[in-house]
Amino acid sequence: MADRLHHPTRKLFGFRHWWMGRTYEHLWPLANAWSACCTLAALPDHDGVRAVLPLLLDGVAAYHPDGPAVLTGSGPAGFSSGLIGPSGRGGDVYYDDNAWLGLALVRHQELCGDDVSLPLARRVFDFVASGWSGDDGWAVPGGIRWKDHPSNRSRNACANGPAAALAAGLYRLTGEAVLADWAARLYRWTRSALLRPDQLYADRITPDGDVVGDLWSYNQGAMIGAGVLLAEITGDRDYLDQATATAAAAMAHFTLQRLVEDNTQAFNAIYFRNLALLDRAVGDAVDGAVDGAGGGAADGADVPPYAAVAAAYDDVLWDERDRRTGLFPGVGSPLNRSAPMVQIDALLAGAPPHA
Repeated sequence: MADRLHHPTRKLFGFRHWWMGRTYEHLWPLANAWSACCTLAALPDHDGVRAVLPLLLDGVAAYHPDGPAVLTGSGPAGFSSGLIGPSGRGGDVYYDDNAWLGLALVRHQELCGDDVSLPLARRVFDFVASGWSGDDGWAVPGGIRWKDHPSNRSRNACANGPAAALAAGLYRLTGEAVLADWAARLYRWTRSALLRPDQLYADRITPDGDVVGDLWSYNQGAMIGAGVLLAEITGDRDYLDQATATAAAAMAHFTLQRLVEDNTQAFNAIYFRNLALLDRAVGDAVDGAVDGAGGGAADGADVPPYAAVAAAYDDVLWDERDRRTGLFPGVGSPLNRSAPMVQIDALLAGAPPHA
């Protein structure tokens, strides 16, 4: 992935095309790659991967109008979906993209302990929190919108779930009470607006109260992770019970066949890493949900059910990878197809999970 997709001089990810040079990746794939690198770097004897992390910190500045100055600036920091400047045209600023970026920065801080990543993650959260809807006329008032644009009125699980986890993760590092309050507030809103009777989270809600019930694995994972972190910072076991209920429902719904057919490696890596986070917190929390989910993979193996599903999923995609490039197939971003598989493999190798 590093050889094919990372440009070490520009410190950016991009796919090389022989006829048009390099097409640089958007912020969302970058955040996923950053998270994957952090997971891999946490394994023993992977100092080389850890050395890449500062390059990512430098590279992300290209997604902000302030350029490198954003790394040491002040005030809320919202990064564009696309590169700004000679190599890109910028793009909308998404609250969910920035929440995922913030989570990567939190994990980066935990691994590297530098002077930039924690303050930057805190400023990214301030931007994400600015997306909270203040319109009391909307159904289920509150919630963070999907993107920073006047036309956007939906409040999505993919923005609010990771924002809750980001606030909780930042609270662990800073002790700021306001962050714990935000984590609980975001988590409660998401449950009140988007939790279905089957304990899975719908995709989004409109101002009129129409709930779009599409189910995506990463929305379940984000809320599972937020619940784990909230239980940790508050001592309230109810958060773990709620995360466990969603994990069991998700494993029953997201069968191996469905995970493969959805063709969303980035979603599934987020899902698996948060299931791993829950398992670390409560052990056999997701036992009993493997029937129909694992497809019989890893029969007899002494592994948690979620890990059996992850291993089976990894096996299927590994067999489909491009033997010439080593990258994984699929639609959309080349980085978003391969970085998540790096993360899943690192988790299966025993790397500690993060939200």
